[in-house]
Amino acid sequence: MIIIIAAMTKRGRVIGKEGWLPWAIPVELALFRKLTRNSTVIMGRKTYEAINRALPERHNIVVSRSKYFIPDAEVCISIKSALKKAKSYGKNIFIIGGAEIYRVSMPFADKMYLSFIKKEYAGDTYFPAWDEREWLVEKKEDHPEFTVVVYGRKTNLNLS
Repeated sequence: MIIIIAAMTKRGRVIGKEGWLPWAIPVELALFRKLTRNSTVIMGRKTYEAINRALPERHNIVVSRSKYFIPDAEVCISIKSALKKAKSYGKNIFIIGGAEIYRVSMPFADKMYLSFIKKEYAGDTYFPAWDEREWLVEKKEDHPEFTVVVYGRKTNLNLS
């Protein structure tokens, strides 16, 4: 299963500011860790550089056309090649950002875990717009600082 996972402001869809999250919400980060543990994660080069390491207990794949070697991660030049490599591991695949990786992976996603941050933050990086008519809300979970909404694709448009 290909799953997009992101945290963003509800109105502005802000996901980042100057290369990092504009908020610090430990409970939301713990949820991310729990959901992605023992899976495969795909991220863009800028996201990898912001994290500054491979995520432990996960297969890490970085999409990059400029870097060819990244310690503890596989490098692929496109989202299609990254998805092909990720599928070879036989685990859930989580798309973890950034904005361009979310945009190009959206047609392939089966599910989305989106955390909507209740407070608005300024930022310079945004989650792409998506057609909500293609998705069903499977679950909502409210927390004091954010709400997690799990979306499942209505009709699988998986282009693999």
